[in-house]
Amino acid sequence: MSADRQAAAPAALSLELAEPVPPEVPVGAAVVLQVRVSGAACNLTGGRIEIVAGEEIVATAELIAFRDSVNETAPFTLTAPVRVGAFSWTVRFPSQNIGGIAYGEAVLAVSAQTRPHQTSLAVWAVPTPVQIARRFSVTVGAKSSGACALGGARIEVCDDTGAIVGEGILGETPWPGSDALYWTEVMLAGPIREGLQGWSVAFPATDVALPHLGSSAQFSFTAVKPPEHRVAITVIESDVAAPVEKTEVALGPYRAATDKAGLAHIEAPRGTYQLAVWKSGFKPASRNVEIAADAAVQFELVRLPNELTAWD
Repeated sequence: MSADRQAAAPAALSLELAEPVPPEVPVGAAVVLQVRVSGAACNLTGGRIEIVAGEEIVATAELIAFRDSVNETAPFTLTAPVRVGAFSWTVRFPSQNIGGIAYGEAVLAVSAQTRPHQTSLAVWAVPTPVQIARRFSVTVGAKSSGACALGGARIEVCDDTGAIVGEGILGETPWPGSDALYWTEVMLAGPIREGLQGWSVAFPATDVALPHLGSSAQFSFTAVKPPEHRVAITVIESDVAAPVEKTEVALGPYRAATDKAGLAHIEAPRGTYQLAVWKSGFKPASRNVEIAADAAVQFELVRLPNELTAWD
């Protein structure tokens, strides 16, 4: 009798995953599992699968399909540990009775490593030029590779010597239309010298809920002396003496655009500059000017032939 029962007993079961767990996953990330059971040419639909971490059952799933002598669950999701390091799960088919037949336990060990999320930074709304010793602001955004919430985290801005010149706290609401880009406007101490400045932004990532790697980004701008004189630039079309609006004007590092009267104003310290004007459909023009007092300068632009002028 015992021999008959042993002969009728089903074969030992074996477990496998439809797709292996990646060797590294971000902390707290969703991990998709789909378990397959083979070794018994029997329909085990309705059978239970357990996922065990340590001594705790952290998830269960049901065998829902049987084909080609293999039973499987639907894909289901687990959450990776929120600490960095190695972890393991045990996939278990516990001893159970299915369709009047008793099946013994089968297990599969799954192991992987968690890693911190990466971060990236963006800097925009950087004014240029910036006056020496005058405070100004930039906008900084930080993003997690896992789209994690970064609101409340700290941002630091350093000058080219490494000194911290401003700090900010990321807001709780992402930038409109972005995918979890958390941002803040940071007020900065003004530069102490003239010329091109290369500053940096740092995100330490030490005050976020899940472990993240810090990141940094660079931005640049030109620092200038405070303005002393006002320069009025008038731009007209040479053939018809009509004002040319929306003409781009550059006095050294200073920028402006003409209004409907063809007039632009720029404030600048005394010095010698290249003054340039340009607009699509016209030949650019430039000249060197010395600014020692308030001044007025006029340019006559020559329209290029065979150019569309719909933007005028």
